[in-house]
Amino acid sequence: MKEEKLIKKWLNNELSEEELKAFKQLDAYSSYIKLSEKAKYFKAPKFDKQQSLNNIQSKIEINQRNSKSTKPIYGYIAAFVAVVIISFAIINFTNQGLSSYQTQLADTENIILPDQSQVDLAANSTLSFEPGTWNNDRSLNLEGEAYFMVEKGEAFKVNTSYGEVEVLGTKFNVKSRTYDFEVTCFEGSVQVNIDEKAIILLANDLLYLQNGSIQVEQVRHSSPHWKKDRTTLKSKPISFVIEELKNYYDLEFDAAEVDTSRLYSGSFPHNDINIALKSITLPLDLTYQITDKKVILSNK
Repeated sequence: MKEEKLIKKWLNNELSEEELKAFKQLDAYSSYIKLSEKAKYFKAPKFDKQQSLNNIQSKIEINQRNSKSTKPIYGYIAAFVAVVIISFAIINFTNQGLSSYQTQLADTENIILPDQSQVDLAANSTLSFEPGTWNNDRSLNLEGEAYFMVEKGEAFKVNTSYGEVEVLGTKFNVKSRTYDFEVTCFEGSVQVNIDEKAIILLANDLLYLQNGSIQVEQVRHSSPHWKKDRTTLKSKPISFVIEELKNYYDLEFDAAEVDTSRLYSGSFPHNDINIALKSITLPLDLTYQITDKKVILSNK
């Protein structure tokens, strides 16, 4: 098999055992391996293939005019072209750039990470990570809410605007929204780092922020309620409840006539706006009216 075919299949990780033996016999095998290892530490730059080919062609034509012996020059240029192509290919394969996922209103998504850990991304949420460095740095960024099922291995970190959540292998849920921050550990243990404080959570521990202070309490459920298409809240102000509703229903809310600091405890479904509103307004002795896409809340 020609050398370039072996190189291409090697870059694609498609070599058979016999082809791998042949690849290792190449004179430049050690150079390719060294190049591959060094390339892991670089980000792939923007590469204009057509412009690069034009530049190389121009150099060939210049060398043809200025040299009496073109064969050696062709050999050097061919080697140069091979190195350039391999360098960009390896960098592109080992540094795939930032992988980002975003869910829309009332939408969820299951994400398989490079180590086979799984993330269930809740509605109206964003998650991102670097796949090229994942084996050495299991770290990702979260805006919104997600449930994690982490395979054991090196430290696994979830970065939020409130702080960092770190685990080794466990099941846990993180909610990091502009109006709320919660971390619930369902299995194993979790370390939450907030304002230079490190809090260890064990199974069934829930950490949340209340008026700027850190609170920890026990929960009885074995997975997040949102995975069953329900939101469950405990002693949360109406203003908070409205923001939660907006993650699942494309509606605007007018609460000018009610006291939005009143506390609500209960749950509402994600698939029926009338039942959801009744679940919230009845316990609070409120009424509601839907006009177009606006919900007007008022006292009875």
